[in-house]
Amino acid sequence: MTKTEILDDIEYVTALAVEGRNAPYLGGRIGLMWGVLLCVTLLIHWATLTGHLAFPQSSLGILWIVYGVVGFVLSGILNRGTPAKPGQSSMNNKVANALWVGNAIFLSIYAMSAGLSAGFGGNDFIIMDTILPLAFGLYGFIHYVLARISAEKWQYVSSAVSLGFVPICLFLQGEANLYLASVVGIIATIIVPSLLYIKREPHDVI
Repeated sequence: MTKTEILDDIEYVTALAVEGRNAPYLGGRIGLMWGVLLCVTLLIHWATLTGHLAFPQSSLGILWIVYGVVGFVLSGILNRGTPAKPGQSSMNNKVANALWVGNAIFLSIYAMSAGLSAGFGGNDFIIMDTILPLAFGLYGFIHYVLARISAEKWQYVSSAVSLGFVPICLFLQGEANLYLASVVGIIATIIVPSLLYIKREPHDVI
């Protein structure tokens, strides 16, 4: 292989890397679905705790189980119904997908473990309130990583906002308003970024 061919290969690989780095994120629709579903669930949780809805508080566990089942079913439907788009196999989209899926798996395990430890162990049910500051901390981490590996530098703002909701949620532990404040947080850190992803998605398959 000549020096010219080697340089051409390096230039080609560099171009691919830059293209992948600049490829827009394509998970906006699924993120929007989870964000809206989570806001509805949080509002129902808050309304139940405050007596605005006449549901027994013992039904809150069922509420979150329904949230998880509906979310995973809708995710599967959206994944199958979304056509392939340019940049779908780019590294930043693969990393983004891995981070959000890993986040969902971890939070699901944490929530189930917390619920079981409160129901059958020695923990108080207030342990469930720790899920929200933990979730916002993970959202902040994910947005930070995605901002570092892509051209989406506005995600630093999403990261900062997400991390800002960690102390807010910790100060509201044990209070019904924790769930109302979290709705605002989800709109700012999940729904708004997802709408921006959707806006930047390519419309044609190349």
